[in-house]
Amino acid sequence: MAAIGSKRKRFLGDGNDAMQVTSLVKSPLALPGCDPADYGERYFDRVNPSPASMFSSRLAVQTDTSGERCVAFVATSGGLWRHDVSFAGGTDVREGKEAMLKPTEVTDGRTARVARVAHRSEIQSLAMYDPRGVGDLDGAGDVRVASVDSHGRCVISFIKRDGSDCDATAENASKEGRMIDLTPWRAPIGSGSSSSPSSSSASRSAWFVPGWAGAAFDKTNPDAVAIARHFAKTLDVFDTAGADPTKPTRTMHTLLCPHSVTWVDRTGLGAGGDRTRDDKTPGMLAVAEGNQLALYDPRMGEKGGCARRMTLCNRGQPLYAAACGVSQGNAGGGAVALPNLRAGEPLVAAAGAERCVHVLNADRWSVVKRWPAAIKFEITLLQLSAASPDHCYLAGLDYEMVCGCWSRGALAGGFAFRGDSRWLGMARADGTGGGGSFNVPGSSPGGGGPGVDIVAGYAESGNLFAARVNRIAASEKSGYEKLGPILPGSFTGGDDGEERE
Repeated sequence: MAAIGSKRKRFLGDGNDAMQVTSLVKSPLALPGCDPADYGERYFDRVNPSPASMFSSRLAVQTDTSGERCVAFVATSGGLWRHDVSFAGGTDVREGKEAMLKPTEVTDGRTARVARVAHRSEIQSLAMYDPRGVGDLDGAGDVRVASVDSHGRCVISFIKRDGSDCDATAENASKEGRMIDLTPWRAPIGSGSSSSPSSSSASRSAWFVPGWAGAAFDKTNPDAVAIARHFAKTLDVFDTAGADPTKPTRTMHTLLCPHSVTWVDRTGLGAGGDRTRDDKTPGMLAVAEGNQLALYDPRMGEKGGCARRMTLCNRGQPLYAAACGVSQGNAGGGAVALPNLRAGEPLVAAAGAERCVHVLNADRWSVVKRWPAAIKFEITLLQLSAASPDHCYLAGLDYEMVCGCWSRGALAGGFAFRGDSRWLGMARADGTGGGGSFNVPGSSPGGGGPGVDIVAGYAESGNLFAARVNRIAASEKSGYEKLGPILPGSFTGGDDGEERE
């Protein structure tokens, strides 16, 4: 089978905008624990990261409206590190074998340990809320980083944008209100069918089985934090601004083991423009559990809070990743007018072992597009582009990271590059929200400014790969084969799938 990169310059249709990488850097992380005499001064005294779960993502990227730097938070074992690297050293982006982009290794990255975060078990996931990413340009702009370990314990850290308070201890951070320790829900002892000691022990051990756990912030209400646990099959919602922020306000039980959790993006205008960007309506949670995608409403009392459920894959082929975004209609980068999808409506994308990207309209709860065989191996990491909502970033069990157009079901002006080992995480900086001056209609401000995405990958070798991606009009991009316009009836998907209440 040909490599993904060999198809990079194909399938650019009429009006299909392209995603151009203007900088691609490879920066080693200074993770302590190894002797430099054995690994060389070039690799500092770092160690290879801990493995975590197959579908864990222990990377979060901070918004930089100037697009000049990539500020990333990575986790290994029970610790959290902040890494800052400039894009200036990787502007000479070249193509290698089979049209794969070649990253430039730089050594000017700076790594600092976030001292207050010290989990007793391995961190499984990171989540970030960046006020700059939702258009809040006033104030200090401190970011919130949530780290959740294999037992479900979540620590929310308030960190200054410049990282000047990374050396603050947990005790001092707690006193200043810049650290919150969230306690997950536990089954009461003796909650089994029998009150015998053996039954109590079995009930206790069942809820304390370590495994994957994930966290997510609600963009419209950053005080709302959701934590999902794989083996416990629970979904806890916390209100960090409440009377007792350490206790969940709602606990929901999933039908199958969850693999990914995210809040539905409500920052768009919605169908008919009936929402505003300042709308504080409580959000909905999209959870990839088993081979199904479920929508949970914390306000709903019936059916355990599960509002919708849809089977997207065959049994035995689970969904590993889910991501949310806002549609821009036929101006979203792919220049495709899909049925059941209009500008401003929320998108939910899911992918997994079937290697197919499923994109749904969260308001209508219908599949608007399927992109089969997007990459060669199981998809474990997925992000929707902010600059071009019709494009997405994918990574799986191999070394490749791919950007393609899901609305056309092809790479369609995207790109691909390889890391040097398995991916442990992938993240995209949140868009700046609101309007922006950009010459491509329909583009939303990305994490690097108007029409610019900042996307990064965390490799098992301990290297950070960061890319600055610009959305440019198809008429300004050369080197792509041109195709005719896509007819309204030539899309893939559009069926509602199998829905179960």
